[in-house]
Amino acid sequence: MYKKIGVVLYALLSTIDVNVIGQLRLNEVVVLLAAPFVFRQTDLREYPYLKKALAALLMLLAFQIITDVLVVHASPQNFMRGWAATIISMLSLVFLFKTLNDQSTILLFIGMTILRNIIYTDDIVDSDMSYFKFKIAPILSYTVYLIIFWLYARNELKLVMTVMIAYSLLCFASDTRSTGVIFFLAAVIIYFMNTKASISGRRIAAFSIVAAVLFQVCYMFYVNAVMNNEIGGEHSRAQLSRLENPYNPLGLLMTGRAETFAAATAIADAPLFGHGSWAIDKTLKYYMILLAFHEEEMNVIKAYEKDRLIPSHSVLMGAWVNVGLGGFIAVVCLFWFLMKMGFHIIRNGQELQLYPVLVLMVIGLIWTFLFSPIQHLRFNIPAIAAIVMTTYYELAGAASRQEEEIELAELNPI
Repeated sequence: MYKKIGVVLYALLSTIDVNVIGQLRLNEVVVLLAAPFVFRQTDLREYPYLKKALAALLMLLAFQIITDVLVVHASPQNFMRGWAATIISMLSLVFLFKTLNDQSTILLFIGMTILRNIIYTDDIVDSDMSYFKFKIAPILSYTVYLIIFWLYARNELKLVMTVMIAYSLLCFASDTRSTGVIFFLAAVIIYFMNTKASISGRRIAAFSIVAAVLFQVCYMFYVNAVMNNEIGGEHSRAQLSRLENPYNPLGLLMTGRAETFAAATAIADAPLFGHGSWAIDKTLKYYMILLAFHEEEMNVIKAYEKDRLIPSHSVLMGAWVNVGLGGFIAVVCLFWFLMKMGFHIIRNGQELQLYPVLVLMVIGLIWTFLFSPIQHLRFNIPAIAAIVMTTYYELAGAASRQEEEIELAELNPI
C-alpha cells in the first residue's frame, strides 16, 4: 500500500517546483524524505547492478566537485544545483527501485503519468504541432503502453504490431519523429524476438540492406509529403527547407541535432575537466554555432533572455561538457550497466506480459542518453532505470529458481 502511495505522489507531484537549493520538484522532496526508509544496506549486496549504478553516479558527483571547486571555480549557486541534481538522481533510483518492483505498481506509475500529462501542459507548447509533440504525444504514448500490455497479455502479437506501427506513423505525420522512430524500432524487435527467427551474419547483412533501401524510399515519400504541406508541421518544413539535399537523412539529423556540434566544440575547448555544473555560455560562442546550423541570424536580446546554458542535448555529451572526461566516463558506465540489463530483458523476457513496454523503455533509454538534455539524468532516467533493473532481477530470480528445480528433479527422479 505504501509503495503505491509513493508511486502516485512521485508521478503526480513531478511538475510542481519548490525553491530549495535552486529548484526541486515536489516529488523529489518526497524522495528525500522516503529514500532513507526504503533503503537497506543489504540491497547493495543483493542487487549488484544497483550498487554499480550508484557507484557510477557517485563517480560523476566526485568529478563534479573536482571540476567546480578546483578547476572552474563555479559559483556556489551553480555547483550546488549541479551536485543536488546528481544526488537526487541517486536517491530517486533507490526509491523507485524499491517501489516500482512489481507489475501492478509499474502499471500504476504508467497510469499516473498519463494523468499528470493530462493535468500539466509544458510552457514550450505554443503551436498546433508543439501541442501534439509536448502535450498529446506523452499522453498517447503511455496510453499505447497500456493498450499493448493488454493485447500482449492476451497473445495478440499481430494487434500489438498494428497498434505500434499505426502510432509510429501518426507520430511521423505529426512532427514527432523521435517517438515514431522508437515505436517503429521496438515493433521490429518485438516481432523478431517473438517469432524466434534464427539470426546469422548473412541474414543480418541481407536484412540491413533491405531495411536501408526501404527506409530511404519511405524517407523520400516523407520529405515530399512534408514539403507539400500534407503531413508534419512548420518545424519539419523549416528543417528540410534549409538543407541543400533534403533527401539525405544524415543532413536532417545534423540540422535537427545541431546542439551536438556546439557540444563537441565546448568539449574541445575543455576536454579534461569541462566547463562546470550549470555551465554558462558566457560569450554566446556555442549558441552562435547552433544558429549557424539553423541558418538563423544572431539575436542578442533573445539570447540573453534564455538561461544561456551551453547546448548539448545529449546526456552523454552534456556530462563531458559540464564535468569533463571523468564525468563522461561515469555516465558511460551507468549507460553500459543499464544496457546490459536491458538487452538481457529483450533477449529473455518474451514471456513477461510487460515485454513490449519494456522493449520501448530500453530503446527510449538509449535515445535519452544519446539525444536528450543532461537534465533527464535527474527527471526521467531514474524511473525507467528502476523498472529495467526490477525486471532484470525478476528474470534472474526466475531463471535461478528454474535451475534449482531442475537440479532437484535430477537428484530425486520419480
